[in-house]
Amino acid sequence: MQTVAPTPSGSASGVRRSELPLTQRIITSAALDKLVAVWAKSAAVYAPVKVKGWTEYRRISSLAEADLTQVNAKLSARGLLFPQCESMFRFDTGRPDKVEETATPEAQVVLGVRPCDAAGIAVLDKFFSGQGETDTYYRRRREKTTLVGLACSTPDETCFCAAVGGAPAGTRGLDLLLADLGGNYVAEPLTEKGEAAVQELPEAKAADLTKKKETSDKATAAMPQRIDTASLKQLLDAGDSHPVWEDLSLACVNCGACTFVCPTCHCFDIVDETRKGRGARLRVWDTCQFCLYSQHASGHNPRQTAVSRFRNRAMDKFKYTVDMIGEVSCVGCGRCIRECPASVDIRETVDVLLKRLSQPDAMQNAEGKMQKAK
Repeated sequence: MQTVAPTPSGSASGVRRSELPLTQRIITSAALDKLVAVWAKSAAVYAPVKVKGWTEYRRISSLAEADLTQVNAKLSARGLLFPQCESMFRFDTGRPDKVEETATPEAQVVLGVRPCDAAGIAVLDKFFSGQGETDTYYRRRREKTTLVGLACSTPDETCFCAAVGGAPAGTRGLDLLLADLGGNYVAEPLTEKGEAAVQELPEAKAADLTKKKETSDKATAAMPQRIDTASLKQLLDAGDSHPVWEDLSLACVNCGACTFVCPTCHCFDIVDETRKGRGARLRVWDTCQFCLYSQHASGHNPRQTAVSRFRNRAMDKFKYTVDMIGEVSCVGCGRCIRECPASVDIRETVDVLLKRLSQPDAMQNAEGKMQKAK
């Protein structure tokens, strides 16, 4: 399937690294704090912040407010581009023919985005802007967003970005990547916006770049699993009715937590809410793990069983999105593993699928023997 490449993050011109003479530079924590203050004068600056025992993206005015030590925030930066609930327009119930458009989103800088989350945003770019149609609400936010990534030095035990083609110092989707050297950061600009932010800083020395690479290599080695996504896709193409799904889905409670914390899930519902003569059309996140998600107006539901809903999520990550946009939509952030109340581990699910789907179906063999016996 041919897809249209999305406009790179934060770059109005779309110029990427290979087309720019970009130099990696050194930025101290003090200089980064000053840069945050500069950004805050013309944009909303968001970063991971410790809140109520976890970390989530909040608006900041200084670097001291940010928590750049946490491997991943509880929720990804997806919500800053594709809000969990957003108003599409407002209206007067007495005059439904006239609507009030929502305000234009303000410019925003998102600091501390881990490479897996940035890769997730690049996947969303394809969904919302790369299939011949452009989602206006997503595009408006995306064009006004600058993504400043932070390379991972110590992956969490649930991280597996390297297994699905990512990397602890991956640059996809970012305008600027920071790599912590212990007090100072190597700043790697990736777009014109990223270059403009750090062009006055001193160049990184060879020793700095060597340390950055060694840290990245060590982090990659800490995630030894590799998933053969091409083989998995081929197996899933013909594995829709395999009995393995019954076994795998037994633990799942269809709570939807995995989809709400996922950086790439993009399903939504649209509802109208009214109160005292005023109304709003809202777009809200939805999940394929809920029974009503796929129910038709007629009452028919093609995914009425828990098995079918569990299967749909795995199929979506490793088959359907490959058919649609040419790549898997799992970036290996590990959030679904951490948040699942039933301890379902997508890495184990994939391992079982690769093993079971590549073997002859025992059930079909048994049925074949019965038919021959008749």
